[in-house]
Amino acid sequence: MIKTTASVAFKYASLIGALVYLIAMNLLNQLPLDVGDGIVHYSIAKASWSQPTFFLDHWGKPLFTLLSSGFAQISFKWHIGFNILVFALTCLAAFRLFKHLSVAKAYYFFFPLLLICIPDYVNCLLAGMTETLFGLLLVTAVLLAFLQRWTLFALVVSLAPFARSEGMLVVIAALFLLAIVWQWKSIPFLLTGFLIYGIIGWGLIGSFWWYFENNPYPEDSIYGNGPWFHYLDTWKNHFGLISMCLLPIGLFGSLVAFKRKMIPNFGWIFFFGMGIWLGIIVIHSIFWAYGMRGSAGLTRIATLGLPVAMVFILIGCHFVTKELNTIPHLVGGIFISALFVKEIRELPYPLHANAFEEILLQSADYIGEKYPDKTIYYYHPLIAWRLNIGIKDNPSRLNQSCFNNNPEMIDQLPVGTIVVRDPQFGPVEHGLNQETMEALENKLIRVKTFKATKPYEVYTGETVEVVIYRIAPRITK
Repeated sequence: MIKTTASVAFKYASLIGALVYLIAMNLLNQLPLDVGDGIVHYSIAKASWSQPTFFLDHWGKPLFTLLSSGFAQISFKWHIGFNILVFALTCLAAFRLFKHLSVAKAYYFFFPLLLICIPDYVNCLLAGMTETLFGLLLVTAVLLAFLQRWTLFALVVSLAPFARSEGMLVVIAALFLLAIVWQWKSIPFLLTGFLIYGIIGWGLIGSFWWYFENNPYPEDSIYGNGPWFHYLDTWKNHFGLISMCLLPIGLFGSLVAFKRKMIPNFGWIFFFGMGIWLGIIVIHSIFWAYGMRGSAGLTRIATLGLPVAMVFILIGCHFVTKELNTIPHLVGGIFISALFVKEIRELPYPLHANAFEEILLQSADYIGEKYPDKTIYYYHPLIAWRLNIGIKDNPSRLNQSCFNNNPEMIDQLPVGTIVVRDPQFGPVEHGLNQETMEALENKLIRVKTFKATKPYEVYTGETVEVVIYRIAPRITK
């Protein structure tokens, strides 16, 4: 009895520790980890209850919006709490798979720590991003495949495109997997998600095919492009040092399991899971290299299939280490544990505002004090977050808008309207580049400038300052 209790405690110890760490960091972080997309996802989920069409917002990811919306109604911290719950469920799904495959208890301990040692993954967790939910769906799908619950497998996969647009790759890969393992009767269930959301779309916005018609990502990216090997160069951000150390062992062990036919369909399910992980990285490498589909070269995209990759790496490691005696286990355990401590200590939490974020907060505080009733045009989401106003709230005196580098759009706004321009979003998303600002010189009054007091750079290369303008009185002839 004591031995069983100790075994269970060991299996769940790191999961409990990881959850305590994540909850503590969520409470202690002074501002959102992602002051762009993270705040927008929260705002979409928050606004969805009063504006139901947001449940079909492609950019917000419909399934993520649906599941997180209840948490978002409470507060931003609770919205992050949803992602922490997703992390817990991802770990429990992996544990269930380990149990089915009789994987050693040590790998239950390793799995949660492996995930939170990867900077991009834990950043997605604590920023309220959508990648974590996609990872949960993929781990669940792989679990159901090993359990040979093929209809449930197809149902889960059918929801993947509504968690992330990359889910289309999962549906296609699942189609091939079901065909290879002769589960033809389950293939039609891959359409379930499309049918459900199609009917909802027909009812809410009058379009059954909205998923295909409302793609928000332009063919050409406004962010430019980058090197082909961007995701290889940044492997430590989205894959992690410990994972890289375990990768060769895991791949060798997986090859052994495949060759010895230890597990039914292991090879095909392995290619399904690992293929999606690598396929997403390859596709986004192409998008970034050619500046396509709104790609910004974000390394967190590579974490979409990461939990499944970790599952297979640890399963492969099990098939290697189970052949070893106690001493290699002890030495390897001590080495990996030391790396866990090192990697977690290097994570930048709890988060404090950097030089750029400090002046954004200062500008928001200034606006709140000086212009409590004025209409504000801005773009950086941190402004709305600081003023405790949802970006998607309607009606709202805050307007996150793009001027499309068209000076005449300013003429349409009332005199006295406030415009807040920041160096990150100002020249691109806000549509107020330097040429446009020069053309508006006589139409805007510079009210206040907040300059960074510490060294900091934004990708646009502009001076790090936030400028508050007021629309000047019209000059009549």
